[in-house]
Amino acid sequence: MNYLDLIIKEYIRVVEMLSSDYPIENNRIIIEREKFREFLEKYAYMTFSEKTKAYKALNFIIHDSNNYTIPCKDLELKKTVRKVVINYSTHQVVKKLYETNVNI
Repeated sequence: MNYLDLIIKEYIRVVEMLSSDYPIENNRIIIEREKFREFLEKYAYMTFSEKTKAYKALNFIIHDSNNYTIPCKDLELKKTVRKVVINYSTHQVVKKLYETNVNI
């Protein structure tokens, strides 16, 4: 198994777990940085930094140019805080492609 397979499997699984606990709004799941870090550090086949770089490059998360988070309005705190935004539409495409078997 290669790193791409591991990252895709992990991403699919993480988003499926998150989608049961967090609302999906505008094809996005917004979570706290600590929760995201917890998920990515669970399996240590790559460092957190390496995984976030891969997630950014593969459009798994919506992010600022130099960060893996973006500013989001927190209605409870009534201020803007940096959070991780999971790209749910990418999840749907990646999951469908990954789970489709092709006979060539």
